[in-house]
Amino acid sequence: MEQVKLEWKGGMQFDAQVGDHTIVLDAPEELGGMNVGARPKPLLLVALAGCTGMDIASLARKMRVEFEKVEIEAEAQKSEEIPVVYTEMTLRYKFVGQGVDPAKPLKMVSLSQERYCGVAEMLRKVAPIRVEVFLNGERIDV
Repeated sequence: MEQVKLEWKGGMQFDAQVGDHTIVLDAPEELGGMNVGARPKPLLLVALAGCTGMDIASLARKMRVEFEKVEIEAEAQKSEEIPVVYTEMTLRYKFVGQGVDPAKPLKMVSLSQERYCGVAEMLRKVAPIRVEVFLNGERIDV
């Protein structure tokens, strides 16, 4: 079982205890907050990118692929009606590495999305997740 605990700090601010770590949550000033922390909904994107990122790091080690840099961007389209929900998400993987066979990062992303990333599996039940993969600035998943 996993559990988090939130403690209200006044206004719109909460401190979320996640294991040994604290994440500050808050709303923008125009919504009554002080803008001192992250919004809850974008943290879903952090969880999605973080989950698949950890898969990529593990798979790169197992596949003996060395990247100079890996970035994962996650973005979401939102509904206009309340409650505002994510209607589509996009994960953009950006790999940098000399002499890297493009098949390797493609396989890593595929394994993460189809087999390992539980966050993607959960979120995919409510909205589609698009994937784009780049190697050294060139899109390779097309």
